[in-house]
Amino acid sequence: MRVVTPEEVKSVLLFSDLIPALSENFVAFSRGNAQVAPLSNIDFAELNGEIHIKSGWISGGPFVCTKLVTCYYDNPNIGLPTRDGALVVINRLNGRFEAFIYDAGHVTNMRTAGASAVAVQTLARKDADELGIIGTGTQAYWHAAAIASVTKLRSVKVAGRNKERADELCRKIEQRLEVPASTVDTQSAAEAPIVVTATPAREPVLTSERLNPGTLLVAMGSDAIGKKELGSAIVEQATLLVADSEKQCVEIGEMQWRTEWKRAPRVQQLGEIVSGADIGRQSNDDIVIFDSTGLGFQDLVGAECVLRNLRKAA
Repeated sequence: MRVVTPEEVKSVLLFSDLIPALSENFVAFSRGNAQVAPLSNIDFAELNGEIHIKSGWISGGPFVCTKLVTCYYDNPNIGLPTRDGALVVINRLNGRFEAFIYDAGHVTNMRTAGASAVAVQTLARKDADELGIIGTGTQAYWHAAAIASVTKLRSVKVAGRNKERADELCRKIEQRLEVPASTVDTQSAAEAPIVVTATPAREPVLTSERLNPGTLLVAMGSDAIGKKELGSAIVEQATLLVADSEKQCVEIGEMQWRTEWKRAPRVQQLGEIVSGADIGRQSNDDIVIFDSTGLGFQDLVGAECVLRNLRKAA
């Protein structure tokens, strides 16, 4: 069994490999060929922490991947990273362990943001060149990086509760991505043509803000029962709601709150739109929401990219 370190993961996992592979496998998922097991989430509310366990495989493929990842949101206050994690790759045909990838959560960071980049490629207006981010944590940066890899961004607007952290994120975006970034209020961030909510919120971070016609809103923070980033007035502005998995979004995504909506948008799965089975956005004025909860096959895609590129580099 191969053991892979965080340094090795960071040296070989690239959005240029990951995003096309994710796009292909979202199509496979829509056709019943990419599989996910029931997920398991453990919530430690008193510690502001959580543990997620997800598994996925491709029908007919040789591997199963099980991912264990932790998110302790107060860790930065004590000098520790928010996230840690590891992936186990198992031979589906004989049950033997093929690889243990201790990635410290890096695959999760990139595959989550990579899925949103697939959504941007598929659902954003072609002239969308500005990104608004609500949130200042790890996923806020990785979403900026992933979206910048598929879209030529003119600028990034960052809104967060902590101005110091928002300013720090802007500096990081400018230095690493070479895209101008500025700290703004929530309404200003929500006026961008591409908006990302990247928080672990249990009360909406967007409530009554007015989205511009043509907005793509990526809501990626709701991945457990009780999480909620979007108020009803936000969802009701949308023409289309795109789920990574409708079943999972109903269980743990923004769609768990659908009984509160006075007007529900049309719902479609991302893979069906990527494949062309559904048209998706029907006009440049449509407001589209992508409800991203994270699927187990995404971790397998990331693990396979890591192992493949390590073999190439050997």
